[in-house]
Amino acid sequence: VLQRYLQPQMLARLGLNYFDSWAATFGEVISSLEITPEGSGYRMRNRFAKFHNLPELMSIFQLVADIQTADMLNLPIPEIEGGKATIIATEATPFQKMIMESFVERAEKIRKREVEPDEDNMLKLTGEAKLMSIDPRLVYEDAPNDPDSKLNIAIGNVLDIWQESSEQRLTQLVFCDSGTPKPGQFNVYDEMKRCLTEKGVPADEIAFVHDAKTDEQRENLFEKVRMGEIRILLGSTSKLGTGTNVQDRLVAVHHLDCPWRPSDIEQRDGRILRQGNQNLVVKILRYVTKGTFDAYLWQIQEQKLKYISQVMTGKSISRSCEDMDETVLSAAEVKAIATSNPLLAEKMEVDNEVIRLKLLKGNWNNERLTLERNIKDQYPDTIAYCEKKIASIRKDMELREKTEGKDFSAVIDGKTYDERVKAGEQLLLIMKLHDLAVNGEPLPVGEYRGFRLFLVLNAFKQLDLLVKGDNTYSTPLGDSSLGGITRLENVVEKIPTVLMNMEQKLADTQTQLEEARKEVQKPFEFEQRLNEYSARQAEINTRLEFKEFQKQEEVIFEEKTAAETEKASNKEAWEAEYV
Repeated sequence: VLQRYLQPQMLARLGLNYFDSWAATFGEVISSLEITPEGSGYRMRNRFAKFHNLPELMSIFQLVADIQTADMLNLPIPEIEGGKATIIATEATPFQKMIMESFVERAEKIRKREVEPDEDNMLKLTGEAKLMSIDPRLVYEDAPNDPDSKLNIAIGNVLDIWQESSEQRLTQLVFCDSGTPKPGQFNVYDEMKRCLTEKGVPADEIAFVHDAKTDEQRENLFEKVRMGEIRILLGSTSKLGTGTNVQDRLVAVHHLDCPWRPSDIEQRDGRILRQGNQNLVVKILRYVTKGTFDAYLWQIQEQKLKYISQVMTGKSISRSCEDMDETVLSAAEVKAIATSNPLLAEKMEVDNEVIRLKLLKGNWNNERLTLERNIKDQYPDTIAYCEKKIASIRKDMELREKTEGKDFSAVIDGKTYDERVKAGEQLLLIMKLHDLAVNGEPLPVGEYRGFRLFLVLNAFKQLDLLVKGDNTYSTPLGDSSLGGITRLENVVEKIPTVLMNMEQKLADTQTQLEEARKEVQKPFEFEQRLNEYSARQAEINTRLEFKEFQKQEEVIFEEKTAAETEKASNKEAWEAEYV
């Protein structure tokens, strides 16, 4: 959209002024499952799954865009306590562990296509897993309320900070995109408010951004937060993210869940890491339930966020990238998380290293292609150009030396002048008598020291004096009769300097050509490391997918071994106790 408005001529010149042609060049469209807008079901949607030719796309876009990230601007914003977000890790409750086992079974059925996509799918499963990691009651309302659940730990931290900052009346934000307020149904917002008020927090100091229905109500709500009248504000990223200015007294931001999009992390943290916050040090708390999808989702989003930053700033751009809008886990990832498979943590490290090394190799390939192009075309062309220019300038040196040391004499409009001022006045008169076109044909006006003189109107509608021998030299004529002649004399006097500069350019280009020939022969420095990590990545992915043992697992499943029977019995016992 931005290119359509800001670069229509560029898009037209490249043949990309229609969306279909732009999409065919830079994108790949697939059909995928998504949640319906009302949240009641699922539908198929065509969307971009990948973006291709990113270096070219960003090169075009950066012709009209000056991209500045927060770390470039160095704005006066608060420091984060500990230098980075604090991870509050809680153990999965027994009930949550049991639910994770059921998620594994569902994921396997989905992978084997034993259920229809409209009945169950990985997007639905991932969404339910996010809810369950916050509090199982968001999935099963009759689930037990464990005091060590992520939600209860977060409530305790909010209460502690509220008590510690009571004197200054500092404020806190709680972000949760899941479990938003729903009348008659268990949700995070009402539960947090109920628990906090029971522990002594006045109800009028807690607010939901969802209660502000109009712009006026939102502004009144935000003003109360800025004044410290409302000290705990709960909201989702969409309602409490972009455009929310309540940073004045903010001392802590709580992330109860991981947002779907990596850009939402910046929007959330940007509410507190903002100019105008009176606190020098602030807290950013991210809550993670071990053995659930939490930690893995945070790792994925931070990896995507880092990649987006690299693309936008042009620090390191690969040719293609996956869509960054949503995160849906695979069946293998669900199984690995549920079983606390250590390979999953290694997978994230290996994936990140492979991406980093591939970006480095992509840059190396680009540099190598540039070097090859320079060796083949640019450097030889430049050398040939310099040699031709040097030969031409040397002829002009000989012409210049014939009149060196002689008194001033110039022929202007057919008449010889030996006074500089009169020669300059005649040049200015010729300029006024002729209506020169911009970048038009040069107008011959005379000779000086064997060099022919021409007037030309440049693209900026300024008059230039061209001095032509075997080579052509240029200088502004100006409005002064004596000044114009002085510049003419300087042009001829400085021809030796022009020759010296051209000889230096020739020497530099020849050196660059030799260095490029050496550099292009060098291999990629980290090739072995990339091969090792790529091999390890493939090995981990294979093991996570259980391809080697898939048939064996299916046989064991059918035979109902004693171990599985015992596991099923344990599950029934949990269901009898908690469900």
